[in-house]
Amino acid sequence: FRIPVGVAYGSDIAKVREALLAAGRENPNTLKDPAPSVFLNKFGDNSIDFELVVWSSEMSARPSRYRSDLNFAIEQKFREAGIEIAFPQRDLHIRSGVLKVESVAAEEKANSPSHKT
Repeated sequence: FRIPVGVAYGSDIAKVREALLAAGRENPNTLKDPAPSVFLNKFGDNSIDFELVVWSSEMSARPSRYRSDLNFAIEQKFREAGIEIAFPQRDLHIRSGVLKVESVAAEEKANSPSHKT
């Protein structure tokens, strides 16, 4: 199983790695060999992207349940460690000065054929 997880920039990546490994190891359906592993896949636009890789005896019996149990465990471990799961966000920088705001609806109304004479 491959469980992708994005964490907020500024997160302690050593804590992230340990939390993910603990979530994988502590599930009774995770095989001990091969042991769970964690990869830092990339530095994304909104998150640092990790992947927990685990092997399980649940591969064919209940894969959705196993994946869900891992996700619940990851969320709990992150909460306990103060690790924030990332979400998309944008920063808006407003420069000083006058900002002209126009209404698209008002402009469309002014330019409509029924409004012209």
